[in-house]
Amino acid sequence: MKFYKYDGARLCKTFKDDCVVRSVSVALRKPYAEVFHDLMDLGKEIGAYPNHEKVWQKYIQDKGFVKHRPPRNEKGKYIRLVDWQFTGTAVVVNHGHLTAVDEGTVIDSWDCRYRPVNSYWAKR
Repeated sequence: MKFYKYDGARLCKTFKDDCVVRSVSVALRKPYAEVFHDLMDLGKEIGAYPNHEKVWQKYIQDKGFVKHRPPRNEKGKYIRLVDWQFTGTAVVVNHGHLTAVDEGTVIDSWDCRYRPVNSYWAKR
């Protein structure tokens, strides 16, 4: 799995805790600002912050993404991103962080490939 450093063209360059908006915008191939506003609107509707899992998961589910169990190696242990053989586009959950994967490349503002894939959302 390769790595591509990308800040998602975040609206506020000093704000660093935006992994939800950044990874979802990459996976959906939508502008960061559009996803940010969509998540804010949905969050207000649901009554939760836009980075709460009930908000972002509903958002990507409505866009055709489905949750998948974590991939495991032959010993039953979670696979690290760096070792994951995945083709396609996904939003990956890994210990308090979301990242985007697109065609064998982790796209994020920092290299989190050492982390395991806890679960992931991919198109049906």
